[in-house]
Amino acid sequence: MRMGSEGVAPFTFMMVMRRCVGTLMLAARLFGLGLFIVSAIVSRHRTHRMSTPVGPPPPPTSPPPPARVPLALRLERATDRALFLLCRTLVRSVPFRSVRALGYALGEARFRLNFRERLRIQRELESLLGRPPGDSATHARLRTAYRTSDAATLEVLKLFDRPQDIDLLLSHAHVVGLDNVRRALEAGRGAILLAGHSGNGALLVVRLAAAGIPVSVIYHQARMMDKALFEDGLRAYDVGAIEANQGLQAYGRMLGALRRNEVVFMMADQGVKKAKDGTILRFLGKDMPMPLGPAQLARHAKAPVLPVSAVGFEPQWRFEIQPAVSLNPAASLEAEMAALLRVTEEDILRHPQLWSWHHRRWRRFPMADDGAVAVRP
Repeated sequence: MRMGSEGVAPFTFMMVMRRCVGTLMLAARLFGLGLFIVSAIVSRHRTHRMSTPVGPPPPPTSPPPPARVPLALRLERATDRALFLLCRTLVRSVPFRSVRALGYALGEARFRLNFRERLRIQRELESLLGRPPGDSATHARLRTAYRTSDAATLEVLKLFDRPQDIDLLLSHAHVVGLDNVRRALEAGRGAILLAGHSGNGALLVVRLAAAGIPVSVIYHQARMMDKALFEDGLRAYDVGAIEANQGLQAYGRMLGALRRNEVVFMMADQGVKKAKDGTILRFLGKDMPMPLGPAQLARHAKAPVLPVSAVGFEPQWRFEIQPAVSLNPAASLEAEMAALLRVTEEDILRHPQLWSWHHRRWRRFPMADDGAVAVRP
């Protein structure tokens, strides 16, 4: 028999094939045996779990470490804090009478430097007001809004950072409608003043307290601000302070103030920070998550809701407190809150030069596709 090179390769190939097939068969048997063992263990575990009585819960584990804050967010917070400290230093260096001029200058600078953002906001405002693109009147209103908003912000910071002369503060605000508040309190269920970010609302609150009307302010504690800024600042003028960040505890304090026949001053003209904390409602042409708290508080306490309008800023801030709005107790909370937002919306559009259009909780949302609101100033 020839055993040349022609016979070697076929023999070697067949031998390798047999070994491979044998190895695969052995692996299959081992795999099947493994499945059988695993199945038996799982079945035994299930039987044991079903037959074993439930004992006490395991001891609590330590909470997971906090999530690492992204670098961009840390930089943003650091920038906000630095700006707050800078503004506080500026307002401490000038008397209260000069703070408004300082705010005007800051607002003018922001209006000119934030060119791209300002153009987008102007287009949105033109849509809301039914004005043509590039409208000069809308441009002037938005410029005034930047100036008055920053002036109000610096005045609030000055007012709360260190106590100011009460007579000086009262001379910077004129309020119409205090009789509406007193009439609302006659029912003994307190009253909710629903305002917006238009003008220096802190001066309105100081005016109420000076007139002998007990009032508490609902405020949000921002990371960039000192912890006791609002609480200590409000108490210096005999005004109560309720931090909204405290959740149910804050809601209980609001109810307590109303049941003591006091006034609760709050704002509801900006979206909530997290969408899960609000309900999507239309506000100033944008579908955004809005809080239901004002409507829920009014329904729970059966307290009247009085809208507050900012109507002027020169030579002093001018506010109007309107009579209580009529709410439908049979309507849903969403419908009642939408009705309250419509009232606030109408007031803002009557005096758009006084509202904070560049506030990020409104400007970060896109305009709705089906057009602007129907209200025209």
